[in-house]
Amino acid sequence: MSPRKKDEKKYTKYVGIFLAVIMVGSIGMFFFSGGSTNNDNEQSENVQVSGFESVPGEHIGITLNSIQDGLQVTPDNVTTARYMDIAYLKGTPLQYLTGNTSVYNNFYGSNVTKLYSAGYDNSSWIEMHEIDPQVVAFQYYTAPETYKGYQPLSRGQGIYNVIGTPMILGEQQSVEDTIDVIEGDAESAQKFNEILQFASADAPIQQVVDLENEFADQYYVEWAIEDGSSFRRTALYANPTENTMTNLTIRASNTSQKGLNYNITEYGNIIKVDITANASNFYAMAMEPIQ
Repeated sequence: MSPRKKDEKKYTKYVGIFLAVIMVGSIGMFFFSGGSTNNDNEQSENVQVSGFESVPGEHIGITLNSIQDGLQVTPDNVTTARYMDIAYLKGTPLQYLTGNTSVYNNFYGSNVTKLYSAGYDNSSWIEMHEIDPQVVAFQYYTAPETYKGYQPLSRGQGIYNVIGTPMILGEQQSVEDTIDVIEGDAESAQKFNEILQFASADAPIQQVVDLENEFADQYYVEWAIEDGSSFRRTALYANPTENTMTNLTIRASNTSQKGLNYNITEYGNIIKVDITANASNFYAMAMEPIQ
């Protein structure tokens, strides 16, 4: 397969994330590769539900209310990131965009209320989860060494948790790199700073991806509830192609039959596209193409 075909395949995968109505969550590849928290060669240390205080060492304590908050403590060179306020979305039509998040609840034995994830070109990843109640209701094995005062908890197959608000989850190197950023010993992700200047700080669903000269250099999308009966999908494009702009303009002028309202605003090299719709036209808005 040529490098160009490989790139097309990779970016088609990224674009598919945003085109899908159901954005299924994943803890890296852990849940989908037969991951287990058990290991027959080790003795489980945790059998009783207990509070966070039962885990010694430093605990994570950072704000996680947006994708911007997550990126501030994410190691640099990230290529895609996502944020969902699962508790806020529960019971609303936007809940259907989060996919089946019960897998996270099962993973922790507690309700996951907020979720953030970031991925890299080398397939490494990091996730952050706020849980309620804040209990340790899962099996783990204490790592033999702490890292900068934090006690990693092995969940099997090279995956580690670090206790706190939020919980940090990932492979050992990703977890340590994230702690470095939290402790101020490494740079956080900077790639999306420009495009996120025009994003909301309180949208309950946010995603951003680096496309490297596809239909735009970068693409961001957020979903929000405007009031009890209307919804908004906002997209940001960094350096969109001429073809992308043409398509957006055409769709903006032909949406009355779909019950959609378009508003396109230009901020230099950033194009912002707001689409609003009432509940009866929510599906049409969800399926509206992004390019």
